[in-house]
Amino acid sequence: MEEHEEIIQEEPRENKLAASPFYATPYQERGMSNLSQFGLLIGLLGGGLIIGSIISIIILKLMLPHVHLTDLDKAILLPENATAMKIVQLLSTSVMFFVPAYMFNVIVFKKPFQHLGFNKNIFWQQIGLVVLIACMALIVGSALGDLNERIPISAHLRAKFQKAEDEYNQQVIAIATMKNFGEYLVGLLIIAMMPAFVEETFFRGTLQPLFIRWFGNPWVGIILTSILFSAIHWSYFGFLTRAMLGVVLGLLFYYGKSIWLNILAHFLNNAVAVTALYMGAMKGKLSKESLEDHFPVWLSLVGTVALVYLFINYKKISEAFLAKKESSLSPDKTY
Repeated sequence: MEEHEEIIQEEPRENKLAASPFYATPYQERGMSNLSQFGLLIGLLGGGLIIGSIISIIILKLMLPHVHLTDLDKAILLPENATAMKIVQLLSTSVMFFVPAYMFNVIVFKKPFQHLGFNKNIFWQQIGLVVLIACMALIVGSALGDLNERIPISAHLRAKFQKAEDEYNQQVIAIATMKNFGEYLVGLLIIAMMPAFVEETFFRGTLQPLFIRWFGNPWVGIILTSILFSAIHWSYFGFLTRAMLGVVLGLLFYYGKSIWLNILAHFLNNAVAVTALYMGAMKGKLSKESLEDHFPVWLSLVGTVALVYLFINYKKISEAFLAKKESSLSPDKTY
């Protein structure tokens, strides 16, 4: 008994992380180290990317049989093929991100949905703060986007990154072709909700807890996840903005312990862009400028201060709420 107590005392880091079921040490009977888990997740992600790409090509060929295989990348940018692009987006992102995340948690944990954060640990004050945090993140992200563009790089790299950015914007505009309110609602589902759902499940629900368990430091786990989250979007000029958004989403999940709060914040961020594109389309001015937000520097500074203040309150009420809920579920509680 004394020997067991000494082992526990030597591992305070694990005890702190185990305070939340989402950051608990993996089940030992699986016999998998954190490095092995990371390798498994990367392998599943790679498989998802390959299968998702194959599914995308098959769907596009079925829906656009007259288009040659080598011309599919150009054909999907045409407004008349927006429906095909939306279906591809819906299915491919699910296969690329959600399926690997779910399979990983099924293999590593006995209760996969619990570790993914699909629970009812939400109350109205959190929701209100999440909405405000998402709004402030948009304002702060605007300043970071401007800063990103001012970072000195060679003319060759700038031209290369700008070309990639223009191609990405073309894809977004193509898939966001909306002629009426019904198509706007479909756009909210496919462009705003689905990416929020699958990306949060993978990055915040799966990758971030793995990094936090591995390194034993929440900030390291959150920042690493945010960097990868931004990098996978292949956008140099939007890197800092997406990295900051990743940190915001990471903190929301770490303190709130519910993936639904993350999905809400991510959805709101995407929905603003979709709404801007819809409004531009209704005015006949659909362009890449519809995707860009620009705020005065002073407003970004105010937004940063407000964001910190909101997170202090979010952390406080979330911890109090979870502690109260844990106390109500404690087997030692007497009635």
